[in-house]
Formats: sequence, C-alpha cells, structure tokens
Amino acid sequence: MTIREQVLDLFERNGDRIFLVDALTGQPTSYHEFHQLACALGAELRARGLCRGDRVGVMVPNCCELAVLYFACLYAGATIVPINPNLSAGDVRFILSSCDPRLVITSASLGGRVAAAGSAPIVLATSQDPPTGSPFAAIDVTALPPSPKFQPLEDATVDDLLVIVYTSGTTAKPKGLAHRIGGMFRNARAFAEQQRIDHSSRFYLTLSMAYMGGFYNLLILPFLHGASVVIDHVFDARSSLSFWDRASRHQANTLWLAPTVMSILLKMDRGHVGEEFCRRPVRRSFVGFAPLPLKLKTDFEARYGVQMIENYGLSETLFVTARSNASGAGTGYVGEVLPGIELRVVGEDGSPLPPHADGEIQILTPDLMAGYLDEKGRLKGVNAGEWFATGDFGRLDESGALFVTGRKKDIIIRGGVNISPAAIEEALLHVKGIVDAAVVSIPHELYGEDIVAVLKLEPGVELESILDGIMEHARQELATHQQPARYVAIDDFPRTANGKVQKSQLRELVMGKLQIGSGSFLRTRPVGTARASD
Repeated sequence: MTIREQVLDLFERNGDRIFLVDALTGQPTSYHEFHQLACALGAELRARGLCRGDRVGVMVPNCCELAVLYFACLYAGATIVPINPNLSAGDVRFILSSCDPRLVITSASLGGRVAAAGSAPIVLATSQDPPTGSPFAAIDVTALPPSPKFQPLEDATVDDLLVIVYTSGTTAKPKGLAHRIGGMFRNARAFAEQQRIDHSSRFYLTLSMAYMGGFYNLLILPFLHGASVVIDHVFDARSSLSFWDRASRHQANTLWLAPTVMSILLKMDRGHVGEEFCRRPVRRSFVGFAPLPLKLKTDFEARYGVQMIENYGLSETLFVTARSNASGAGTGYVGEVLPGIELRVVGEDGSPLPPHADGEIQILTPDLMAGYLDEKGRLKGVNAGEWFATGDFGRLDESGALFVTGRKKDIIIRGGVNISPAAIEEALLHVKGIVDAAVVSIPHELYGEDIVAVLKLEPGVELESILDGIMEHARQELATHQQPARYVAIDDFPRTANGKVQKSQLRELVMGKLQIGSGSFLRTRPVGTARASD
C-alpha cells in the first residue's frame, strides 16, 4: 500500500472511533471529524502558497488544534518543523533562519516572538488562545469550509520528509535532524506490535508536542493503531497536582512518562487517586527519554502498582529496543531489539565485543534519520546501511537484551580505568536526604581525571550534616576506584527539555565552584564540600 492508501485506510476503519480528547474541556474528536478538519486546513495552507516539499515552522503549545495542523502539513506534502515555545529568542531565531520555512504558524500569544525572530507569522486559533486583537493573519480551523477537491497525501512516498526536529542537546545551538515518513511509520508499528498497542489503547499526552516524545510517541504512533489520545498541557510541577485526576476522568489507560515526571509525581502527589487509578484501568506505563535510576523505578512501581516499561532509542534512530513482558532485571536494562533492527557493542578499536562486555552501542536500522541539517538548512544525508555509533556505553547478554550503562562522553577515565557515572549515581540515590545525584569529572594531575558527585538535597538538609553518612555508604557500596573525590551540593541540575542532565554545563559549574581552571588540576584527593550557592 502507498502512504496515501495506508493513511486513508486507517481513517476508513476507525472513522467513528474517538481519536483526540481535549483534557481541559473534555471535547472529543472522532477520526472522521479529525480527517475532515485536517483536509480543510491542508487546503487552506495550499491556498496560502504552501507547496509539496516546503517546510512549515510550527510554534504552538500543546492542543488538539496543533495535532490537526501537523496532519494538515502531512496531507499537503510539507515537512513539519516543530519549535518549542519555551526556547530562548536566540534559539527560535536560529531555527527559523536555519530551516528556511515557507510558512511559520504560531498561536496568538506567541506571534510577537515569531515576528521578533524575523518571520511573518500566521496565527492558529486555539480554544485556549483565540486570536482576538492579534495584528497577524489568522486561521480558525473550525470555521474553514469543507474541501472536497483537496487530495490529501497526493504523490506522497515513503522517502518524503515528515519532520525536522531540533534537539536540545548540550551543543551551543539546537541540532536539526530529519525523518522520512516510511521509516517513522515502520518503526512505530514495530514498537506498538511488540507492546500490543491497539485501538483500545488511550494515551495521556503531557509531553511537549514540539519534541519526538509528544509528536511521535504520543500522536503518530497511536494514530497508526487506531488508538485515542488525551491531549493536555506540557507537564510541570503545577500540573502534577491534577495529573491523576485528568488521566482518570478521561479514561486514559496508557501512560508515557519521563523520569523527571515520575520524580515530581512521587514528591508532589499527596492523594490516592493515582494509586487507585494505576491499579485498575492502566494497561501500559512506558518510560523513556532519559536514564531511569533503579531507585526511582522501584519507588514508583511500589507506590502506584505499575510495571514501568523501558525502551531505548535516539532521536536519530527512533525506537531500537522495548522491554518485553519477561521479567528482565538489573540496572540499565532497556529491553530486546525490535524486528528489523540489529545491535552490537564494540571496543575502542571498533571490533564487536562478546556478551556482558561493556563498549559503545552501535545500531543498524532501516529507520535511521534522513540526515542532519547544516546551519544553512541543507540536509546532509546518512547511509541507513551503515552501523550508527550512538555514543552510549552498554552491553548485551546472551539472549540479546540490552543494558545501557552511560554516555561515552560521560565516562570518567581515572588512572586508565573506565568509570561509569551511572553506577555511582545509583548508589548515592539510596542515601537519605539525597533527592538527585549526578557525577562528573574534574582534571587531576596524577590520575588524569577524578570524580565529583553533585547532589540535590531535600529541603532543609545541609550537605555537611550528612556527609559522613554519604561517605560511609559510598565505601560500602562502591569500589575503591569509584569513590568520589569531592561532593558538591546544588539547588537544581541543568537539564534538556527531555529531562536529561546537561553534564557539560554541570561540569563547568563544578569547576567554577572548586576554582579549577581549564589548565588547572586537582593535585590531591581530599573529600570536601562546596555549595553551588557559595
């Protein structure tokens, strides 16, 4: 079947089923209704000059209208370029300049920011942000006339670019990468079939639809299986107070959480709705986007009575593994490889390593991205027939299960010994008074690098008051070469939008607090303390 036939067949088979639910208003939208809205908006975009192959910059907060816009772009043959509304003005300007979009569509309250970045925006009316009084051209999806002559996905192929996502990594500027329709559809089906996702699944979308988690995991994947999606605002500490109430009220049964979301829910949830809800209708609880500490996983599962299903993938590769229903165990276990994908672990010389040996994870996948964008917006293609080096360290067991142990660039080499920060972080999280832990390296004159443990403590706890207990715990749980040389307390960690700790920024902060310059060394191994606020 062609891409057009696949999509139209899904709407034909699921026409009367609910596709979207607005979490704030409770308004449902059926597959048939959604398709009609997307066709009308696709025709409107064409009338405004959008052509096949054009790029569309999209900066709209989570809402059902945003989902319609994404599909309208797909229908019109355009490439979607999502932009996180929380990005800095400089990053917004960089992305719009880099991707060179034909149209830029935003919400009324964000129109000024887009205009300030040098683009003429079109405002998309949303139920939460109507364009009343906006000086910019506006589109109200609900007011558009039917478009019987519009042909959605006309001439679409598996090689067409569906999306260009700018990742929020540790580089100075966001990095743009593109994915083709065919690879995204194949990969989503492989994951969903392994996890038995079908039309009875109802997802609760609280991740940003400007990134792959909200766009791909929680919109494209459910659509391809006739499932439904409850769309809510992006999760934050305030929304945690109503998270379980809304999930329960709208009968969600499939969750997809980031470790930071799990941590906030454990801390902020004072009721029992979540505990009762998770033990009844919830069928699947997925977790991804950042490393999951074993203690956090254990605490969350014990309280809410769900099994958190881990997976492994990258923005460049999409899903690679998914935890099976078998009782795999152990820190870093992220499941088994999906059909059609191969994994290997290699040493420093690039040769494959045997089971249980740690090395860099490499992936051979037909779903590999189309390529990266350079600063002028030109696509630099990649070869899906070659092994993709992930930059992650891990190991495979005899059955092919994957265990991720850390990032290659985060590995600390002390006296010629490779040390994984993840193992140290996991051990420290079991100390009472520690909320979060991250381990980075500092230069050392004799050993090359040494270890600093950066800690976020519970409110009111001073590092000096629990330092002796931390050091004793480290001596009992960690090997001699894993012992931190310094402990630093910090109010919060710098993180990416997906919740990953930005180790390079954290390391710079630590170097500054310990007054270590780029050419300086830690000459001894005193175990000391410092506070980020000192």
